[in-house]
Amino acid sequence: MKRKVKNQVTVTRIAILGTNQINRWKFLELDLIASRLGKLRSDIWNEYGSLKAWGISKFDIDKQLRPGKDKYQLPAKLWDSTLYDVIDDIHLVQSACVEKVMKDLGQSFQSFQAKKGVLQLTLESREWLNHPKLCTLVRKYWYRGHTKVCNQIILRAFDTKLDRNNVVWLRFGGLEKGRTLKLPTTLPSTVKCQLRLILSNGRWEIHYTTDIEKAEKKKQGEPLGAGCAQRRCGGEVIGVDRGYTEVYATSSNDSARFLGNDFGKIQTNETDYRTAKQIKRNKLKSVADKAIIRGDSAKADRIKRNNLGKIKWDNREASFKGRIKTIVFTATHSLMSNAIKVAYEDLTEQIKSKKPMKKRMKRNVSSWCKGMVASAIKQVSTRVGCTVVSVNCAYTSQLDSRFGTLTGTRLGDKFTGHDGVVMHSDTNAADNILARMGDVEIPRYMKHTDAKKILLERTQKFQEMLNKPVEVTQQVWDSFFEAIPGIDKPQALEPKRKSTSTVNQRANYQQLTLFDFG
Repeated sequence: MKRKVKNQVTVTRIAILGTNQINRWKFLELDLIASRLGKLRSDIWNEYGSLKAWGISKFDIDKQLRPGKDKYQLPAKLWDSTLYDVIDDIHLVQSACVEKVMKDLGQSFQSFQAKKGVLQLTLESREWLNHPKLCTLVRKYWYRGHTKVCNQIILRAFDTKLDRNNVVWLRFGGLEKGRTLKLPTTLPSTVKCQLRLILSNGRWEIHYTTDIEKAEKKKQGEPLGAGCAQRRCGGEVIGVDRGYTEVYATSSNDSARFLGNDFGKIQTNETDYRTAKQIKRNKLKSVADKAIIRGDSAKADRIKRNNLGKIKWDNREASFKGRIKTIVFTATHSLMSNAIKVAYEDLTEQIKSKKPMKKRMKRNVSSWCKGMVASAIKQVSTRVGCTVVSVNCAYTSQLDSRFGTLTGTRLGDKFTGHDGVVMHSDTNAADNILARMGDVEIPRYMKHTDAKKILLERTQKFQEMLNKPVEVTQQVWDSFFEAIPGIDKPQALEPKRKSTSTVNQRANYQQLTLFDFG
């Protein structure tokens, strides 16, 4: 297993195969290779996608399948690369099942061989078949796999070379013996990792991994590594509220308080289009099913061939994802252009609503691309050297940002304070998120019920002060809020890691009786 290097992250990059249009012979050659590799991939999943590959090394599976590799008419290197990649995927699914079973039993999954316990060693081998209760749990989380992917080519042994025009050429053996495929690419430099060629929207993409360093403070006289962004020493501290209408609502006082304004409009239009389209497709499918019952199979075939295809649907889906990605990353770059630190709310847990939502609202919320926004924040902050802090999201939209109390009312995009002042609800939430970053009483992983108790106490003190006819000084005002942001009281944003004890590798399997497996 590859060890992680400190201050280094592994990212996936995409390049294009062919700086210009690939000639017809090379394109057909790549298409034929991908089709034959798709047949190989499908056969491996059909044969070893069940428990047949559990606890068996990929080299042993290679010995079993090598005598029949000639039927695919593929070069040995392409055949080996796809075989090992598919077996690794099957073993990865098995590891996910083992992790779920161990979590169900209250155990933690270990990645390093020396720290694996008896339970994990039993599940990774075939010994668990002798324990009925373990079999029940594995069957609960295990699903047999199949695949129909036929547009990928895995390359492990290949050659990349940079010519005099700074163009990286990719070379590997084709289907004809002694004839090498030489293809220009948009790779920035020569690479030495596994490549995955994927046919998408009529062009071949090269997916490869590279290691970049996280942004750190540059020491005097120490050069920055490749892909490393220098940590900023000056800039604004901004709180952002991630929304559906726009990508970000910021707490900064400049004119750009809302970034990515077309975010919600595009998602809503796409959701409405999908709904109307699926209703029509379901009606046509019903007509085709009734035609089959009547015995008119010709009509059903015409409907499925001309009206129930997925080509236009997939093209529209790819276009929609591309537009959303452009809006999100553009807004994120604008957000972090002059910022040294950005605070955003943690939305990993589901927020349950007491009132049932309407169907249209459910569709819009389910299509909210907040996962892409979280990914953009992580990627862009690593590149530009901006610090991001995730804070507790409890009641950030219900607080009055001027006083930090639950004394206002939110209705749609308007937030009305107790004194009648009307503010925008999103910018008010962004100001609360910025204040929450320094709130030491409400850490990131506190339950919303505990956070509500603290906020109600502060609100009660504030209301008592409003009823007292005394002059409020700054010192008395600060005494109402016990959790004042300060440099000497940083918020604990990350949970403390529990120390894991090492387990003896030679432990006896009789210890399994501790789990009462029968």
